[in-house]
Amino acid sequence: MNTVSPPAGRVTRRKLVCALGAGLATPLLSGCAARGHEKLPPPTRSGSRLDFVFPKGDSYLDISNAHTGERTALRFMKNGRTDRRALQRLDWLFRDWRDGEAPSIDPRIYWGLAALSDAVRRQGHSGQITLLSGFRTPQTTRLLQSRGGGAASNSYHMRRRAADIQFAGIPTEEVANIAEWLQVGGVGRYHGSDFTHIDSGPIRTWRG
Repeated sequence: MNTVSPPAGRVTRRKLVCALGAGLATPLLSGCAARGHEKLPPPTRSGSRLDFVFPKGDSYLDISNAHTGERTALRFMKNGRTDRRALQRLDWLFRDWRDGEAPSIDPRIYWGLAALSDAVRRQGHSGQITLLSGFRTPQTTRLLQSRGGGAASNSYHMRRRAADIQFAGIPTEEVANIAEWLQVGGVGRYHGSDFTHIDSGPIRTWRG
């Protein structure tokens, strides 16, 4: 089990419970700051390549959070069934690390990352992922906007349906091409900052 550092900023009772829950009792995470979020859509997307490829592949993910240094390596599907504790560990890794808010992430994001990772491992790469941004609160979004970070006010990050990622040894363009082929949803190429954005919204592409 990974060691989890307390979230940055003022430590509240809720943050402390969430932080302890990640390292000691995963079920505690289910109640951590799931405040007023819209209902997630079903992770399936009829006719998408991801829905065809993912069940035939490996659900193994090896992800490091670029901001906290935490790393989680696990399979979130076992014998065709979702491992709820594994998803909770991933949700914690994807939290808004500035205040510790860790709601449930759209499983389709994990499906997409697993399919991407499986594809690059078949090419001889490690498949190791660096997470630059997962869930973001409105407060974090406003902070990034005030710093000229270009965070959108209607970002899928705030809706628990996006990830900004890097794959070890894989160029941004190649990661984006695979994600686009899989029809995960939205795919953004950010060559200047060297990362790929994926989300589970409508299929579309752009360059940042």
